Amino acid sequence: MAEIPRGYGPDDEIDHEAPDPVYLQLCAILVARIDSGRYPPRRVVPGIERLVQEFGVARGTARKSLLLLSDLGYLRIVPGKGAYVRQE
Repeated sequence: MAEIPRGYGPDDEIDHEAPDPVYLQLCAILVARIDSGRYPPRRVVPGIERLVQEFGVARGTARKSLLLLSDLGYLRIVPGKGAYVRQE
């Protein structure tokens, strides 16, 4: 399983020239937002379309990031409802 890179903040943007893959950059930014409390436990995080608009990434990239964060235990995906921050 991929490891989320360190050093990204909640207000960072995607850097297409960075050595980290875009989906991992997005994961790192979303984790920073969870850790900072911007996305508190049991709250929905932005959906795929909003991530596409905000970060300028492809739909597949946004989906891959959310699925990885779910696999790593940061999010709980509820089909038809969205992705929610898990409680610690």
